[in-house]
Amino acid sequence: MRTITVKQIFLFLILIGFTQILTAQKAPIKYGKIDIEDLKMTRYEPDTSAVAVVLCDYGVFDPDLFEFSRICRIKILKKDGVDQANIYIRSGANLYVKGKTYNLVDGKIEITKMKSESIFDERVESYKVATRFSLPNVKEGSIIEFTYFFPGLPYSWYFQREIPVMWSELRMPQSRYVTYQKNFFGFEPLSVNDGHRWVAKDMPAFRKEPFMNSVENYLTKFEIDIRDVSFPGYYDKFTTSWEEVSEDLLEHDNFGLKYKGNLFLNEEVAKINSMNLSNYEKAKYAYELIKKKLSWNDFRSIYAYYSLKHVYTKKKSGGCAEINLTLVSLLNKLGFEATPVVLSTRENGMLSPIFPSINKLDYIIVQVEIDDKTYLLDATDKKVPFGMLPKRCVNGSGRLVNEEKTDFIDLSSKLISKETIYSDLTVSSYGELKGSVRRSYLDYAAYDFRKKMEEYTSEEEYVQKLESQHAGMSINDYEFENIDSIYKPIVSKVSVNYRNDANIISDEIYINPAFIERFNDNPFKIDERNYPVDFIHPIEKRYILSLDIPEGYKVTKLPQTEQFELPNRKASFSCIANQTANKVQYSYVFKINEPIIISSEYKILRKFYELIIAKHSELVILKKEEI
Repeated sequence: MRTITVKQIFLFLILIGFTQILTAQKAPIKYGKIDIEDLKMTRYEPDTSAVAVVLCDYGVFDPDLFEFSRICRIKILKKDGVDQANIYIRSGANLYVKGKTYNLVDGKIEITKMKSESIFDERVESYKVATRFSLPNVKEGSIIEFTYFFPGLPYSWYFQREIPVMWSELRMPQSRYVTYQKNFFGFEPLSVNDGHRWVAKDMPAFRKEPFMNSVENYLTKFEIDIRDVSFPGYYDKFTTSWEEVSEDLLEHDNFGLKYKGNLFLNEEVAKINSMNLSNYEKAKYAYELIKKKLSWNDFRSIYAYYSLKHVYTKKKSGGCAEINLTLVSLLNKLGFEATPVVLSTRENGMLSPIFPSINKLDYIIVQVEIDDKTYLLDATDKKVPFGMLPKRCVNGSGRLVNEEKTDFIDLSSKLISKETIYSDLTVSSYGELKGSVRRSYLDYAAYDFRKKMEEYTSEEEYVQKLESQHAGMSINDYEFENIDSIYKPIVSKVSVNYRNDANIISDEIYINPAFIERFNDNPFKIDERNYPVDFIHPIEKRYILSLDIPEGYKVTKLPQTEQFELPNRKASFSCIANQTANKVQYSYVFKINEPIIISSEYKILRKFYELIIAKHSELVILKKEEI
């Protein structure tokens, strides 16, 4: 792979000496110069709910020194804003960092300097570094300030955050020797944009909304990549195209050259080939073998830093690259066409098809062809079955990295989150509901349930938690099936009493038939939304209630049968209620067929949920018959 480190670029530029001069415009902030009025500030008037506010964030790239420097100053307004003192920065080199905390004590400014032991560097990829540090003595009313510099360009610059920003300024004069590209994200406009200086003034805090992809896709920011470097007698290009990214990865020691050879897997290959399995069963066995042998250490990178043999035979654990490149190697040795797929996880934001960026890639999965059918695999999660991706990987498009073909592939999930609830209950004349509730969970619903059960020490503890969350409910008996069988649906069965879910008024009993699984609250509260609603995967929920009514009562009211849906059946809801002899049968089906709802359809989706909530407020009314 043709690479040049940031350190090498820095040395080149020092040797040849740049002549380009930074713009002489006055800097908006100077490190260490605090206005006492800022320390006296108790709230930010444009947003009185703000727990903190960025007073100024100033970054400047010096093309003469090929150096980036930054000064950031934040006011802590409320106790919940203290977390702003924990800083995480990714760069191409170790940072030189200073930091201070300012407090107003008896009318005077008290300064606490950050100590070097509060600064931690960690290598996140072969030539990338992350720096963590925490400012000291931070409390409500403090101002925190830090500054740093490093050789190179920043990977990104955020004009917007989840707290308001009074002033954010980035200066990046062009260099004759280094060209770069900026990928702009966000919906908020900048106050200044003159080609080398960008300013955001009074930028509002970004507000998270339910069912949204990573805020990284929507914050107003730049993502920055070096395109090429040119010195007298030297030229190298970097992210000129996605095809170039793929070529470089295939030649990289820690990527394309990692999953070639690997003779240590030959014994496993011979064993699997001797088992007389179908192609699908053979690939599935290989997938489960890697999951069994290797544990994920939560490290995300597209590069494998250890030899796959060492990881497999000694360490027994590794990052997503070591684990999934081992799977690629094993599948290829078994005769399958298996290929790495690089991507950006949901927390990291989506890839842009227009702006190639190797810096944006943080994960590897596997594509394999089996009998003319394509499967996407990730062997890092032991609870994920063959052919399902963890939700962190369901994020727009990934990039197939193959000698013969490189292209974008769709990462959207073809699997569903399906839950079915069947309740067989009897209501007594004094309003107690008694009977059984059976639930089944399939695909992502089963995965979510298995992950939830990890939070409890036993099934009994989980049942006790259920009882505590539903007043008046008592579970007399319970059974769970297939909790550890990831290729089977989970089934839960409980015998249950409900004492508070039927109301008696005079000679009538009022029951909400959807009370076990009811939509109570609309998650979509704001009037307008600028970004898509993202459910991650299709959803299906089926609810069925069979209710025996007490002797001497008759049904006087049932919910109306009704159906409604979004355009093109992106989502649908249907509800049916009827009576047969002394039974009330009630059911509904809720479906999200298209997990991405674009912003122009947001108001329709919001109304859709309002209609469901209204339907779920309708009652069954039983009246005592006159003798």
